Order: sequence, then C-alpha cells, then structure tokens
Amino acid sequence: MTGTDLHGLLTRDADGVRVVFRRSYPTTAEDLWAAVTEPERVRRWLGPLYGDLRVGGRYELRMGDDVADSDQNARGEVLECEPPHRLVVTWVFPSERETRVEVRVRPDGALSVLELVHTGLADEAARGYGGGWHACLDQLDDHVAGRAIRPWDVLYAAVQDAYPLP
Repeated sequence: MTGTDLHGLLTRDADGVRVVFRRSYPTTAEDLWAAVTEPERVRRWLGPLYGDLRVGGRYELRMGDDVADSDQNARGEVLECEPPHRLVVTWVFPSERETRVEVRVRPDGALSVLELVHTGLADEAARGYGGGWHACLDQLDDHVAGRAIRPWDVLYAAVQDAYPLP
C-alpha cells in the first residue's frame, strides 16, 4: 500500500455510523475508476457485479458465491455516477437497513486517491463494515498492483479488532 491512511475511521452522526477510508493506489485515476466500476475487474477483487451503473440503474454485488439473491449479496440503486470521479449508490444487504456508499477517485501526482464513505450504518453492522471495507481495499490494492489477491477472510481477521464503535 502506498501513502494515505491505511485504516479507516468510524464516526457517529445523525444517520448512524459512518465509515471513511482514503487510500492511495499506484495507478491512474482512470484505471482506478475502471477497477471499481467495470464488472470484469470488480469480480477479481470484490466479487461478481451485475446490473447497470448509470444513474437510476440497479446493481447486485455477489460477495459470496456467484448466486442471484443470496444472503451474501449487496443490492442497490445508482444515485450518482460521474466517471471517472464519483459514484454514489444505495447499499442493501440482507437483514440490514438501507445505507449509502460513495466512492470518489482523484489523481494525486503519480498516484490516485480513492475515498470510500459508507453512511447510515447501524451500530451492530458498523464494526464489521470497518474491517470488511479495510480487507476489500487491501484486495483492491493487490489487484491494481498486479499481485495475487489475498483471501478476504484472512485480511478481515487481521484488522477486525481495529474498528471499535465511536
């Protein structure tokens, strides 16, 4: 990992708990955008992505097995999409309330910075999302750098306790 804060920050606001990450990656903003929005690339580090990432479109991210309507799939609607800089989606995971995920990408010299903000989390979900997004962004780093993708469960286990509730 290159630069910025490796660990995310959990804070509380009126809508619940907010998880924020800012990470630098050794690639262009366009390549980083492609890595987080193109289904064939997202599949390599996060999971199979189906749907339409245009405003008003719907998506399904299969984070477990590649099975439709699984209890390990996130679903939602695209609220904003400004390639190659900003994507805002609703995030609905089974048995959780609807939340919002925003991803911003910007160039920073020879690097690019990704900011991920997940808002509206319930207390019981927030710690898991802190460690979970941490592990996913580590996998994104592996993908962008051309390394073998490390297993999510191993990465998650190593950082889960680093995310106490605010």
